[in-house]
Amino acid sequence: MAILYFLAEEPVGNDEQQDCCLIVEVHAPDWIDEKLVQLATEEAIEDTFGKRLTLWSASQDEASQHLQAAPDATHGYLEFWAGAPLFWYLLRIV
Repeated sequence: MAILYFLAEEPVGNDEQQDCCLIVEVHAPDWIDEKLVQLATEEAIEDTFGKRLTLWSASQDEASQHLQAAPDATHGYLEFWAGAPLFWYLLRIV
């Protein structure tokens, strides 16, 4: 199982309409092409947040640095693409 991280290219509004950085963590089988996972993730995020977002690939270290800086981030879970888990995090931009 591979764990892939993506960052949204543009800010996303949270429930309070504050600009947030979106980080997505996807657990996918090793044999699936990362570009296909990225496209499926963008579609799942569009269904969840109501708009199409371009996602950039990120390293685990980069995602962890952002998440450690915002332990109170809003988060959620989606099951998509043959049951693969997708976790999303909204970190308020200060």
